[in-house]
Amino acid sequence: MDTEDGAHRFVAQVTVYARALGVALAQKAYDTHESSERAALKELLSTLELEGTLIQADALHTTQAFFAGASPRGPTCS
Repeated sequence: MDTEDGAHRFVAQVTVYARALGVALAQKAYDTHESSERAALKELLSTLELEGTLIQADALHTTQAFFAGASPRGPTCS
């Protein structure tokens, strides 16, 4: 659907997937006119116990500091 300003509006979702288990652990849907993928993922991750867990996200989430003060290390890649 198009908004009044000509932007596209749709419902999207982010998923936390456990590769080793082969299952989705959590999902969050969001309206692209009211929120963003970054905000939805940040909210979704805040609901999970992730101490000692490696999180991999696509490049969208590496453009700015995603977690304020969560780790003294910046993003890494290999």
